[in-house]
Amino acid sequence: MSDLSTSEEQSKFRSGLIFGLIAYVWWGLVPLYFRQLAGVDTVEILAHRIVWSLPLMLVVLALTKNGYRTLWNTLINPKLVLALVASSVFLSINWLLYIYATSEFRVAEAVLGYFMLPLVNAVLARVFLGEKLRPAHYPALALILLGVMMPMILRGQFLWLPIAIPVTFGIYGLIRKKLPVDSSTGLTAETLLLSLPCWAYLIYRSATGEGKFGTDGLLTFWFIFGGVMTVVPLLTFMLSVRRLPLLTQSFIQFVSPLVQILVTVFILHEDVALDRWIALGCVLVAVCIFIGDAVVRYRAARSVLGEPGTSLTGVVQPSDR
Repeated sequence: MSDLSTSEEQSKFRSGLIFGLIAYVWWGLVPLYFRQLAGVDTVEILAHRIVWSLPLMLVVLALTKNGYRTLWNTLINPKLVLALVASSVFLSINWLLYIYATSEFRVAEAVLGYFMLPLVNAVLARVFLGEKLRPAHYPALALILLGVMMPMILRGQFLWLPIAIPVTFGIYGLIRKKLPVDSSTGLTAETLLLSLPCWAYLIYRSATGEGKFGTDGLLTFWFIFGGVMTVVPLLTFMLSVRRLPLLTQSFIQFVSPLVQILVTVFILHEDVALDRWIALGCVLVAVCIFIGDAVVRYRAARSVLGEPGTSLTGVVQPSDR
């Protein structure tokens, strides 16, 4: 019986790892998708991404037990709706910033922001949830600060994008952490709430002749594919988090920014200045410190309690990117 249980656990781990890698590699390749929409207004790209994600999320919800009933119960709760409106605003800003980074050839800065996300989450958890920072977090945060300040030191330029991206997503995660709504229901509700102004914006763009939808077959395809591009990695991620230990998730989440930087340099041929590489190096060292401390905590918790430790990122995993 124990052998069967062990075999099932190993199979569960392998499938979870596969699903997780699909999600993070997919997210890492996202800059290639947005580059196909070069020259299109960033807000229009965002609107199409949200609008075409909604039908797929409704299908996903239909396949879950009591999915529509749970969604309805969420939408008739005024407090939950207000909180979801707030979370959806921060999510849309985060998405818009990434689209902007891609269209303006600043993917390297966005990558720096996603590497910073675990540490930003740790700070938000300390400030808003009262969680204490561990001693190892302080030198890691100091390296993050040095990395952000390095471009200013070397050439008087402040990098706001690597700060705005993890902060907006961190606040989004902070709001979602406190809501009694599961991931698929919450994202469907957020997409539904966002789709209303998005439809209004797209109709306005079309009426004024500024909209790009329908003007070119390939471009129209890429707009519609935005729904698939958004929903597929979210589904595989959700399948992954149900199968993998939190520590494993914390490791493989860095696959995404690693793939992004490889895509940036070798496929998009984006020029990454020396100060960006130095900043990225500072952040990578900080991440290594952060992960190393997490491993120590995880092992200590398992040896003492016989179970996994607490959250390694402080707030949430990036499940709704």
